[in-house]
Amino acid sequence: MPPNLHNKRDDELRRTAPLWVQPLRWLTVSSVTAYYSLAYRLMGWGTLPRRRSGTLFVVNHQHEIESPAIVAIMSLRTFSWRYPIFTVSSRRMWEPGFLAERLPWLSFLLSGFNLGPMFSALGMQPIENELHARPFVSLAYTLHAQFGDLPVDQVFQSRALERLPASIKRLSDLLSRKNFKTGRSVVKLSELRDPYKEAALNATRRQLEGDLAHFEALARDGATIFLAPEGFYSGDGKMQRLRGALSRLQPLASVWLAGISYDPFVGRRLGLLYRIAPAVPDLSLDIQLKRLRPVTTSALLATWLRDRSAPFTGPEAIEGVKDQIAALPEALFIEPHLRKDPERATRAALNGMVRLGTLVKRSSTFALTDRRTHPQFPRTADMIAYQANFHEETLEGARFAAA
Repeated sequence: MPPNLHNKRDDELRRTAPLWVQPLRWLTVSSVTAYYSLAYRLMGWGTLPRRRSGTLFVVNHQHEIESPAIVAIMSLRTFSWRYPIFTVSSRRMWEPGFLAERLPWLSFLLSGFNLGPMFSALGMQPIENELHARPFVSLAYTLHAQFGDLPVDQVFQSRALERLPASIKRLSDLLSRKNFKTGRSVVKLSELRDPYKEAALNATRRQLEGDLAHFEALARDGATIFLAPEGFYSGDGKMQRLRGALSRLQPLASVWLAGISYDPFVGRRLGLLYRIAPAVPDLSLDIQLKRLRPVTTSALLATWLRDRSAPFTGPEAIEGVKDQIAALPEALFIEPHLRKDPERATRAALNGMVRLGTLVKRSSTFALTDRRTHPQFPRTADMIAYQANFHEETLEGARFAAA
């Protein structure tokens, strides 16, 4: 029985999402929806059922905006007034400095604050997803709480100390505001000295098991849990292995999927497109996610451009996109504006690539440059290759599903 029908077994739900915080949650959901609707081009098809029991809401992971944008929109559409859609979020959000790294213009205010309790109240729930490496400041935060303010040369091995400035002497120095950038650099747990390495590994295992047990209890109580089981978003457009909490939670809940695509070359605002549908039994979830996600203009144009070095005209690019549309498997969903008017959509993508500096226009021809980055995807060196890889896997999903 779903939470909004007052399930009597919802003890974990009530503790995790108390009634008094719901007005704040709804204010946040409304604000987040308004912000992302203005800052991005959000297009979605399908929705979660309003009346549902324990549900695992699984997505493919490409960007940080997916969780807040889609969860906020689904919260409004399904009107889950009493309980939030819980998100499986990195435990780094429950450590000082998380928002300061993402809002550098406010780092002087946020670098020392731990906003984890606020995130928890709004439905985000932590899980330890960095089992082998994490920022210096994260390990300093954990070990400082357990052992006190130790000298860094007592805690870290020499190869890790070489990456720290000489002014950092103790764990508290890594936690200080003046060393904020250094503290966010990554260190492997294997670069710790004993006994601190063993302590950190044991703490990580205990934390992960406790986090998983918490999500299992939520699922049994009828919660809806938003999960990106790849763990980290793709840097090259290829889907990573589905892992983590998925195997533990999938047997406890019905599974719904959101296949997500991005359309980075069309328009000045980044386009996020998603399709929602129930999972099909006896077909792997990664194949279903690949098949479900919308086909975009950026993906088709990038596929056509990937191995092209010679200049080309607009009509040549349009024909290249049209030929791909005609060859797409029927099981795939084409973004409606692209399906209706591929010529206009392709020209919009070409203009977007000129704005990004990826293309240069000379008279009636276009030529590729060496600039293949996109400001919204800082971990990606080549957005053309990214989109081409992504589309190749979308086609793969359709072929496997058909087989």
